[in-house]
Order: sequence, then C-alpha cells, then structure tokens
Amino acid sequence: MTLMYIHGYGSTGQAYKAKLLQEMFPEHRVVSPTLDYDGLSPQSLLSQLRQVIEQESPSLVVGSSMGGYFALCCTSFCSGKVWCINPVRDMIATLYHLADSRPELKTNEQAKAIFERRLAEYCDFEKSVFRSLHPADGQLSFALSTDDELLGDHRPLLELFPNYDKVVWKSNCGHRFMRFSEIKDELQP
Repeated sequence: MTLMYIHGYGSTGQAYKAKLLQEMFPEHRVVSPTLDYDGLSPQSLLSQLRQVIEQESPSLVVGSSMGGYFALCCTSFCSGKVWCINPVRDMIATLYHLADSRPELKTNEQAKAIFERRLAEYCDFEKSVFRSLHPADGQLSFALSTDDELLGDHRPLLELFPNYDKVVWKSNCGHRFMRFSEIKDELQP
C-alpha cells in the first residue's frame, strides 16, 4: 500500500514528517514529491500532485501547512483518505505573511512582480478551486494545534469543511505540529 506526504512551504519531499510517516508505517511505501511553491502556479502544483496520485494511487494523503492546503485540493480527484495537519485556510493572508520576511520583495522589482503575479493566481485559484471543494463524507480529517502561532484559530477551517471525518486537537505543538507521531492510531490507512 502507498501513502503520500505533501510537505509545507520551505520544506522538501525529504521532510521530517515524510520520514516519520515511513517509520510509523514501515509496511507501506511513502511517496513525497518536492514541490516548488515559489516557482509554480497553484494550478501547476495541483496538476503535479494529480499526476503523482494517478500514478501511485495512495490510500492515504497527508499534507502539512501549505501541503495541507494542497491535500485539501486533492480531495477533488483523490479517492483515498486525506489528513491535513494545520493546513493553510487563507492562502492570500499566508502569502502576505511570508512576504513580510522577504525584503527583496520591496527592493527587487522582478521579485515583486513575480509575487504579485502569484497573488493574482492564488486569488483566482481560491475562487475556482479551493472555495468550491466538496470532500466526500468520511474522506477528510484534520490534525490541528490549539497553539498554532502562524495560522491561529482553526475553527473557521472546520466551518468551511463541515463534513470532515475526524479532528484531533493537540496543544503544545505549534504550527509545525511536533506531536505528529502521537496521531498514528488515527492515521491508519
């Protein structure tokens, strides 16, 4: 059986959670593509994920942060279970937050133009894809931090996707959800 992990922004397919997923389920194969969040449009990223899912047919997709956002989007074509760990709910606000730590966006016209194009792409993507998602009953579950310092309160996310199967709340783990191994029993593929 195959499992898929979708890493967050600033990470790679070799992320800690991908490796931990393999340790937690050694009898399964874990695929974890490296995504170029800065260089590709959201449509291109989703297309890349669709291709991997079509090739690998994972029974479980797990995504964290920005990877959780895209895992949510995968529910439109993935038939397996999907677990989102502290997923981004408002990509525009998240992109602005990320931009605050990138001084080149204020000093480099080319970088600023690319950022503005990406913002426009995500505005369209939010309307055409993300806000129109309807995961199947029982397909979608969440692992959420009560102390997510980056994304804050996750309750609006649950209101946006009310037909979720499970929600596991953990405290003292922050946005990175450092208590990931504690949800092994809930993640069972």
